[in-house]
Amino acid sequence: MLVELRPEHFDAALRLYRDAGVCFPLISAVLQGKQRGQVFLNESPSEFAVAITNFGFMLVVGNSRDKAVDEAIGQLICDPLGLRVKYLLWYDPPITWQSRLDALGTETARRRNRIRFEFHKSRATWLNKPIEPPAGFALSAVSRDLIPSTEKFGVQLESRFWASAEDFIEHGFGACLLKDGEIVTVCYAAAVADGLAEVDVVTDPEFRERGLAAVVTQQFIFECLRRNIAPTWDCFDYNFGSVKLAEKLGFAAANRYPFYSFNIPIKL
Repeated sequence: MLVELRPEHFDAALRLYRDAGVCFPLISAVLQGKQRGQVFLNESPSEFAVAITNFGFMLVVGNSRDKAVDEAIGQLICDPLGLRVKYLLWYDPPITWQSRLDALGTETARRRNRIRFEFHKSRATWLNKPIEPPAGFALSAVSRDLIPSTEKFGVQLESRFWASAEDFIEHGFGACLLKDGEIVTVCYAAAVADGLAEVDVVTDPEFRERGLAAVVTQQFIFECLRRNIAPTWDCFDYNFGSVKLAEKLGFAAANRYPFYSFNIPIKL
């Protein structure tokens, strides 16, 4: 039976996460109490845990191979009275659950594949050169005053991943390019945990295809390195623009995994 843990007891689930050897900074941040979310633990007969961010990202770790685990997860997503979210984005579900979700069809549960990239300084030849914004643009850190200007991108810095603007300023960071005082592209940390920063970058459609995302992400990476943090990149395998930009900046594919998204409660 899954029991929701209080934050002071998240360490039990964090141990299982560490043992699994996976790398999802958004999940790490929840398990370490750095960002908001829920954590559930099953101790007997099979020890496993479920971590869910307040935006719906979910991961199952531990012994997820027997019937008891299957039933407990099914109860959680079919009758989710205790969950704070109505939509789940499930990182790399157990094989049995991949089959069950696939059987529901793409209109109910959408499967996509994602690639996790790792940054390699040796690949980032641009690090030896100064970062120069294009003429007419200015580079800036994402300050408290600039956060409202990011809302047009839908990134919701004050509520999506971070609890507030103050939370982002204290524990996260970002870089942006300004045009006439307005943000046209922004790169920010969706999570910072385990010495890693989860990269998220978005550009105003009017200013795409100009290389601006590369410039602002270079500035973000410089800030990561200054803080002794490693940037991590994660995107869908069909997002060729994102894959190409990651490789250009010095990232290399580390692993691929399935990613499912669906509304809850779900009927199996």
